[in-house]
Amino acid sequence: MTAMDLGYTELAAASRPDALRAALAANAEELRHAADEHHGGEMASVRRASYQGHEIEVWTTYEITVDGRPFDVHLTVDNAGRVHYHGLPTRDFPSVIGLVKKAIDVFGDEFSSDSPVQPDERGPDPHHHDHGGGA
Repeated sequence: MTAMDLGYTELAAASRPDALRAALAANAEELRHAADEHHGGEMASVRRASYQGHEIEVWTTYEITVDGRPFDVHLTVDNAGRVHYHGLPTRDFPSVIGLVKKAIDVFGDEFSSDSPVQPDERGPDPHHHDHGGGA
């Protein structure tokens, strides 16, 4: 249930300190990892779940181009598969393609350059990612 589904009385009750503490405690594991992807390094979305005593992690990375030009943005994917982008913070999308289409609609001027992509814009090898920590 989201805040949009609540009436004023329910929303007021949900915002009381004891209700907020309970909600934070109930979502502690998700909140503990909420900022993991925001601290530099490779742009990856990490989804985590516990299932029958097993810990599941799904790391998703994207290499996106528009008209051959890199579209270097940080995307996250939630456990329901919805895609989020900080440039459009109040939206989520069922696919990365849908998100990029909306970004083109909203930020059209950013995509209007006629200059070709320079090979070094993407680095020497766009498929190599340094994960650190040795081999």
